[in-house]
Amino acid sequence: MKKIDFENHFYDKSFIDVLTKRQQPPLYDPTTQVLTWSEGITMPQNVLLPQLLEVAEKRSMLMKEHGIDMAVLSSSPGLEQLEIEDSIFLCQKANDTLAEIIKKYPTQYLGSAVLPVKDPVAACNELERCVKEYGFVCWHTHSNYGETSPDEELYRPIFRKAVELGVYVYLHPQLPNGGRTDGYGFTVAGPGLGFTLDTMVTITKMIVSGLFDELPDLKVVLGHLGEGIPFLLERMDNRLNFLPNPQIKCKEEASYYFKNNIMVTTSGNMCKEAFACTKNVLGIDSILFGSDYPYESLPDMMEFLANVPLTDVEKEKLYYQNAVDKLGINI
Repeated sequence: MKKIDFENHFYDKSFIDVLTKRQQPPLYDPTTQVLTWSEGITMPQNVLLPQLLEVAEKRSMLMKEHGIDMAVLSSSPGLEQLEIEDSIFLCQKANDTLAEIIKKYPTQYLGSAVLPVKDPVAACNELERCVKEYGFVCWHTHSNYGETSPDEELYRPIFRKAVELGVYVYLHPQLPNGGRTDGYGFTVAGPGLGFTLDTMVTITKMIVSGLFDELPDLKVVLGHLGEGIPFLLERMDNRLNFLPNPQIKCKEEASYYFKNNIMVTTSGNMCKEAFACTKNVLGIDSILFGSDYPYESLPDMMEFLANVPLTDVEKEKLYYQNAVDKLGINI
């Protein structure tokens, strides 16, 4: 059975080199091997960074060992947040590096573009370059860019360009801005709570702003079994229509867009009850396989999915067929 991993991360060394020279967050201290995202939120990199930078034999061997045919590689966060000049340079460098990796391993990797979003014109041009020159299949972006987030009107042209080019958008979490989850370290501000909160807010604002009505062919993918939204989706449908609200521009209920525009991956969520909820609410046709490597254990994810009660047809959809039918990806 073919398997495509839709969340597999890397960093190009150029990003770390720039972070090492910075005096304000985000910055990286090679002596302590700590990445500082903001005042008070730091992330040890001694284990993760070597794995993020290594996209060659070790990763390829690990994929083969666990029966993964292909992975969509995407740059980890940070490049979009920097000043425009640095962001343009680093995004181009990361995309060029990724293209070289794909050239070396053409049967194992697909490309996902990182874009200098704070300059939407440059971002559109870079996405077009990545798709037309390199054959990338996705724009990988994050739930906020520091002061702003992708639901804002400013970024509409990039979404339009993605639809025009026929690529999907992977909306990955980022640390929330505004400080609401500060004070308890990276694990609370990030994967333990903050990542989910920030992504839930961004995708909800994308929906109610009317983005998917404006771009009915737009495909967005969320990680972590939908960032908790399948559990809340019925209540969202109910309460969003509870009172007249002219600020809600979407024409359909929130669940409509999860059936027509939004898919989810298994990345970073190995809870059988959460998987069952997601499958019951969204259907197996809306779920893709994602490992979240190296932030999550690839062997653990494969073992978890092997023990989820699915028919052979459902497994085929999860691992491969949904990618063909919904995103137009084939290997």
